[in-house]
Amino acid sequence: MRHTGRLADARAGRRRTRIVIATVAAALVVPLLALPAGTASAAGPASTTTTSATASTTAGPAVRSSFVPVPEAPGSSTSIQIDTDLYTPATTPAPAVLLAHGFGQTKADLAPEAEELQAAGFVVLAYTARGFGQSGGSIGLDSLDGEVPDARALVDVLAADPAVEKVGDDPVVGAVGGSYGGALALMLGATDPRIDTVVAAITWNELSEALVPGSAGSVDGSGSATARLRDFKSGWTTRLFGAGITPGAPCGRFTPEFCALYANLVAGGQPSAADLALLERSSPATVLSGMRAPTLLLQGLQDNLFGLDQADANARQLAAAGAPVEVQWFNGGHDGGGIGGTDTVIRSWLTDHLKANAPVPGTFSYAVPPSATAFGRIVTAAEYPGLGGSGDALQLALDGAPKTIVNPPGGQPAAVTGLPGLDTSTAAGRTAVGLLGAANSPAEQAQFSSAPLTDPVVLAGSATVRLRVGVTDGGAAAAGAATSGAASTDEALLYAQLSVATGDAVRVLPGGVAPIRVPLAGDSTGTLVTVTLPATAWSFTPGDRLQLTIRTTDSQFQGQAAPAAYTVALDGPISLPTVSPIATDQSEGQPSVGVLVGIAATLLAGILLVGFAVLRSRRAARRPAPTSPSAPDRPGTPVDEAAPLSIHGLTKRFRSGFLAVDDVSFTVERGQVLGLLGENGAGKTTTLRMVAGLIRPDAGTATSFGVEIAPGSPVLARVGCFIEGPGFLPHLSGRRNLDLFWAATGRPRAEARFDEALAVADLGGALAKPVRGYSQGMRQRLAIAQAMLGMPDLLILDEPTNGLDPPQITALRGVLRRYAEGGRTVIVSSHLLGEVELTCSHIVVMSHGRVVATGPVGDVAGGRNLEEAFLSLIGPTEPSA
Repeated sequence: MRHTGRLADARAGRRRTRIVIATVAAALVVPLLALPAGTASAAGPASTTTTSATASTTAGPAVRSSFVPVPEAPGSSTSIQIDTDLYTPATTPAPAVLLAHGFGQTKADLAPEAEELQAAGFVVLAYTARGFGQSGGSIGLDSLDGEVPDARALVDVLAADPAVEKVGDDPVVGAVGGSYGGALALMLGATDPRIDTVVAAITWNELSEALVPGSAGSVDGSGSATARLRDFKSGWTTRLFGAGITPGAPCGRFTPEFCALYANLVAGGQPSAADLALLERSSPATVLSGMRAPTLLLQGLQDNLFGLDQADANARQLAAAGAPVEVQWFNGGHDGGGIGGTDTVIRSWLTDHLKANAPVPGTFSYAVPPSATAFGRIVTAAEYPGLGGSGDALQLALDGAPKTIVNPPGGQPAAVTGLPGLDTSTAAGRTAVGLLGAANSPAEQAQFSSAPLTDPVVLAGSATVRLRVGVTDGGAAAAGAATSGAASTDEALLYAQLSVATGDAVRVLPGGVAPIRVPLAGDSTGTLVTVTLPATAWSFTPGDRLQLTIRTTDSQFQGQAAPAAYTVALDGPISLPTVSPIATDQSEGQPSVGVLVGIAATLLAGILLVGFAVLRSRRAARRPAPTSPSAPDRPGTPVDEAAPLSIHGLTKRFRSGFLAVDDVSFTVERGQVLGLLGENGAGKTTTLRMVAGLIRPDAGTATSFGVEIAPGSPVLARVGCFIEGPGFLPHLSGRRNLDLFWAATGRPRAEARFDEALAVADLGGALAKPVRGYSQGMRQRLAIAQAMLGMPDLLILDEPTNGLDPPQITALRGVLRRYAEGGRTVIVSSHLLGEVELTCSHIVVMSHGRVVATGPVGDVAGGRNLEEAFLSLIGPTEPSA
């Protein structure tokens, strides 16, 4: 009988208080190849080391460090030592969590998360896997002959400890890990019936398919993948091997078998039957039939190492074994910030299955990443449908003209589609890949594009497309003349990838590339092959164009050396799978007490001086709205129908006597993106500060939606502004700063619409890091997101593009246009006249504090470019802002 069943019987009628765990297992926090601060030593402790323990001298919670002896190999009389830390909470006995770290790490990397779990009432055993840090032995990549028996020995340690809760003699234990640790958690749960729940993130199912994948295409009529040869994923695998080598030892602390396998692959060889058997011993697929424990699978969209197909295989095998399983795709992974953003899910899972024995709902949720035309969101479906989707697939036609592509001798230069470990969930990461990819040879790639989409569609799963691939006469002759290379002339090795074009900007969809081995027909007809693209999720909006790119080379793979030329043509539309949703989540729950306390310190510190007046106005918004039946700027017009902004005769003179704003009047209507231009920053900025209610004018009035604007005015709850640069608490994370800002408004957290605002920030994993480490552009994006919290009806941005790179400016342009098209209004003060011309529908030009022109951009420009028109309006003075 499974332990979870006995838990249900033993706990019947027992009242438990659900504890909100303040952490997530550390093995999930860092991607696979995040290296520890120091280099792993070449050898662990001597085999004569005896088990020792030292207890913390502090009262209550304690930490005991010890070396646990385990057999060097199954049946071996020689033992090695595993370095462990056991964290016990103040109240025991308590459920236990076994934490497995990421590749290249040690138990020290798990300490912060272990301490938080300890404080939440769990016993935590964190350890350093064999071959790393001070643990002995050699690295076997989660081998059933090494790391997995080690983990079972550590469960023995927990079972013998009186601090661990037990049912009879059976300890209450969960196994948690990510990447390297995730596979370990799965294999331990499948081979040790004492494990009560498993959380595995960004990990593999079959190590051979992850590191040396077969073809993602199947020849029509064959009924099976064309996997006669495999292609070595050299980019990521070489990074992995590099994390395990040590000075003076070419093979580092890897087992001799894995070292020999790696040497063969980097030399261009194919894995032998013995190699594949070795990788099977390190694959969850080998043992998942024995799993019964409830399992949570978290897999990242941004992952070229372990794609969604690996989680899909794990899910199918777990379901077949009868284990309750839940699958979630999130916007992260080895190439996108690790597992940031999944902590709430994991906290809930551990509480449910180690404390409450809750049932597994069996739903499926997936993240849809943000883009220049769509906000990110989380979609929930009734059940996990697999990579083929659950709804009707969209059949999308692509331009199908045949194209010729070449593989150069040696496969060099190779196309760059990504860099192992680069965070492509951020704009900076995408920009880096884009700059490198700009040098990709056009001769090595064929692109097929759709017409602009007329309806929105959300892709969720693996798209499929049929290709016809042939070899040209010249390509065959070149291949025949080659004297080296593993590929034969009767087979093509290609790489497929999906992108989306929004206007002039092109963005590669997350998920990586699919290697395809295509046996070539002996005649000119070519070979028909059905290609399965990497699984992903993406929201396409009207106007987007889907792009399919077929390449002959990819820098992340070994590739083929023989020169060749191929013809590639489409044979029908591309099929985009969809998933039928039952819910879409864009809210984040209520603020915590700590958030509310933190904002008090923020206000006292005075760092958020500019935002303070806005916060006061939003608090005031909770008072009853004015009952004036009409708008003062348009008599007889209801307040809700009045202009978002109408100003009359605004004047402001500084104490120095400088007249910054002189009798300014203009009106901004709904749906407009208005650019405010001027030759001096003081006039524009002072106008914006009065419009935002930060200062009072000397004369004149400004009304928003029919209500006069003044510091503390209730109508300012409908206004979001970013003026004169961002101001944040530097020691807090970007997300924490936004939490504090919104909590101070006193408005329900559900109204903040954090996901939509954070989609604009596009900071990826950096959102969880202190703001002190942000670049100017990152601070700028966070400030824009802060102004957009709550999706205000009137958005005022002062020089929003400062510090942004060109792709970020392009993305912001689309966001602002779409924001206004939804019925809201945007005012942008900017000195980038070209950007104003591309972004804004209307402009107001100020000179020496006065308005000299207003109207639609085209009308004011009068057939000239905006810069020429601007200079003619303000005279010979060169603009300084």
